[in-house]
Order: sequence, then structure tokens, then C-alpha cells
Amino acid sequence: MLKPNIKKMIDRKNELPPPPLLINKDKLIIDINNKLVEEKAGPESVILLDIKNPRRTWITYEYHLDIIYKIGDKQFTMLPNNYYDESNYPIVFEDQLYNRLAKVQQSINRGI
Repeated sequence: MLKPNIKKMIDRKNELPPPPLLINKDKLIIDINNKLVEEKAGPESVILLDIKNPRRTWITYEYHLDIIYKIGDKQFTMLPNNYYDESNYPIVFEDQLYNRLAKVQQSINRGI
């Protein structure tokens, strides 16, 4: 297997296209939190706190975001943190994010 050429990747970092713009981050956080409350099926609830630090990856249709969420009194950063451009992926960003947070909420309430 070939090793990646890190120097070449660092040199080409500025050639990466910018990550897609998120539509009104504050409204998105409120909408997702409302959906999560509606889907709550147990004692624990996931609360989306912040979306920050968008950055591209070397795969042209992929980007990373730091998704900060809270369960009870503990704060977490979501991993994996990769998302896909809407032009190359059938699910829009809002749905990608909601699906991941809903899975976390369901697994916590099932005791997994």
C-alpha cells in the first residue's frame, strides 16, 4: 500500500475548495434540538450545542465539522465528524447531522 505524501498534501492544502456554507447555524441548531425532543424515547436527551471549525478533506466531496453536543451534564464532540456535499450525496447536511444525533440518543436510551 502506498504511503501518503504528507508534504505534497500540505503544499496543496490551499487548493482545496472551501467547505459548503451552513445555512443559518443558529436556526439549524434550534430545529435539530426540537426534532430530537420530539423523538425522545427515554430519560436521556441529546442537545446540540455548537457546530464549528468547518474544513475540507482530501476527498473532494467530504468535509469535517466539530459537532458539540451534550447528554445530561457531559459535553461531547461527535466522531466521526465527516459530512458530504449535498451535490454528491443524496441526504442533505441537516438530515445527515440529525440522523447521527438521533442514533446517539436512541442508543443511550436503550442502554447501549
